[in-house]
Formats: sequence, C-alpha cells, structure tokens
Amino acid sequence: MADYSKFDKGKVKALQVYKLTTLLVILTIQSTSFAQSTINEEARKVYAAAGMSGLRKSIAFDAPIGDLLSRTGTHRVAALSNSSQKDSQSYSSSTTLGQFNSIFSITNRGDTSYFLKTTARHVDFEEADLLQASSKRLDVGVIGMQLSKSNLLRYLGVSYISEENIGRPQFIDAYRIGDGSGFRLEGGAQLTSSWAFSFRSDYLNWGGDNVANIPVLPVPLSNSVDQVRKYHNIDLIRLMPSLGGIGQWRSGLHFLDSSYGEQLNNLGRRVEEPFGNREKIGTLRTGFNQTWPFQGLSKTTFFIEGHVDYEFTNNMTTSFDDKTTLAFKIGATWTPTPIHRVQLEWQEFHGMRNVRSRSGPALVILFDGL
Repeated sequence: MADYSKFDKGKVKALQVYKLTTLLVILTIQSTSFAQSTINEEARKVYAAAGMSGLRKSIAFDAPIGDLLSRTGTHRVAALSNSSQKDSQSYSSSTTLGQFNSIFSITNRGDTSYFLKTTARHVDFEEADLLQASSKRLDVGVIGMQLSKSNLLRYLGVSYISEENIGRPQFIDAYRIGDGSGFRLEGGAQLTSSWAFSFRSDYLNWGGDNVANIPVLPVPLSNSVDQVRKYHNIDLIRLMPSLGGIGQWRSGLHFLDSSYGEQLNNLGRRVEEPFGNREKIGTLRTGFNQTWPFQGLSKTTFFIEGHVDYEFTNNMTTSFDDKTTLAFKIGATWTPTPIHRVQLEWQEFHGMRNVRSRSGPALVILFDGL
C-alpha cells in the first residue's frame, strides 16, 4: 500500500487550520457585544452601502473560482484515467461546501473605515468513480471602505491566504497532498446607485507530493510538485426591484492559470502533468438572482439564481470539451440581525453537451461586526 505518513501530517495541519478558524470565530463572537456598544456610524454607512450595492456578496462568495477549480479537477482526472470523449461518456461530480465569512470594523482613518476580513472554507469534491478530494482555505486580511461625496462606495482590500488540498484517485492506489500560501487583492466601487463593479486577483504558491503504489515496483513512486496558481475576475453588478422582491444581475470574466515546475520522481525520471506545465481556463458569465421575503418565516428570504457561462479559453480539452454551462441555484437566507446571515442553497451545473455536470449543497455563514 502507499505510504500515507504525509497524509497524517496533512491531517495535523488541517486540525491546526480548524483550531485557528475556531479561535477567530470565538473572538468575533466575544467582541460583538463590545462592537455594538461602540457604534461606528461611518462603518455602518459604508457597510450598508456594500450590502445594498451587491459588493458585500463579491467579498463573501468564492463561487466562480470554486467552479473553475472543479472543472480543472474533472478535466485532469478524465485525462489521467485515460478516458476519452464518447457519446455515452459523461462526468458527474458533487461538491459539499461550508464557508464562514466575516468583516469586522477595527478603526477609522479620516473618511475611510477599515475592516478585518476573515474567510474559512472547506470543500469536499467527488468525481463519480474517479476522484475524491477535499480543500481547506483560510483568508485573513484588511479591507478599507469609503463613501465618495456622492455617497457611492469604493473599497480595496488585501488578504493573506493559506490552502491545503488532498486528492485520491479511485482508479489507482495513489494520492496528491500539499499546501500553499499567497495573497488576495480585491476591490470594487459603485458607479451609480444601481450599478457597481468588483475585481479580485489571487496568487497562491503551492507545494506538495504525489505518491502512487505500483504493484510491480518494490517502493511507491513519489515526486514533489510545485505549482503557482493565479486567479483573476471582474464583475459588473446591478441591483433593482424585481417581481415583488430584489433582483441582482451580475456578469463577469473569470480566469484561472496554473503553472508547474519541473518534476522528477524517486527513480530519477521526469514526471509530466496531463496538460504540460500550464493549465488555463477562462469563462464569460452572466446571471440573475431573484430574492423574495419568505412570508412563512420571519427574517427569512427565498431566492433562485440562474446563470450561463462560456469557456473562452481552455487548454485541458483532450478528453472532452463542453464549453457552455447552465447553472441553477435555489436556497434560503436567515438574517437574525442586519449583520448576521446564514445561507443554505442547492447548486446545479450542467454542460450544454451533457458531458459534464456538478451538483451539491452549500452553507455560507456571514458574521459581521460594526
């Protein structure tokens, strides 16, 4: 069997991440009463503008990068398992996502309010009969927000990011495990009272190990992996009254670029990634979210969301090519206070050629402090 000692070390690191996340949550909860007793009026104004413009959602939700990473995982495992595109061939994956996000007012400097931003995220990913994987990520940073003379919001933030991943193919006795760190730069602004835009850039330097047990070899094959992952997006957002509730239209460009260093295994032989030393995928996406008050439950809203995206670039299509994706989400949000929120949703993604699909639940908790 393969040597899972590195996996044990990975579990220790994962436990450390969970402990740090738990500590941050506890500190946030303990500090809330103090924050409420020292109400910061400027922070409340910019926070309200972030919520009403759709920019709070840009800060909190990581759906576009998660989708591109899931697609990359499907393309990689399809190529590694030597499967090829056929009329009957399809790839069905599932994800289970849990995320905690918080922005907490820490200080004011002139007309700028500064917030401590924390995001903790865990995702389990499974490609049916081909792959089981999980990812843990923690972001901690600072965001500055201010209102213009026209009371339009603008913000800029930077975060330290750390991530840990493990993947286990189901068609071979093997695993890949590793972790990385980097930074996230993000920002956005209201253009008018109805229109806004946001952008984000991530840089992650990741290192790990591949280990595979080959029955005919006396020892497992292993090699180190060095990866640099870059992610960029820009979104245009419009909020409007719609169908007795609130509508949010969002369109954007999303691009993921991963590059690999040279790899040699423990036998001194060169190791190639399935698509060479670089993986690129980019999408153009447009969609609409419709939210209504839920009459049966107080402080609860119901929403549906649909979007379509097109892959304008993808160099991983050797096994299949399914460029256009339709997505649908349905869920509910409970808002016990204006700055606390729990959202549960079900997600469905389907390629127009019926080659690729993904579905699963997502739980997002927003716990902010002013």
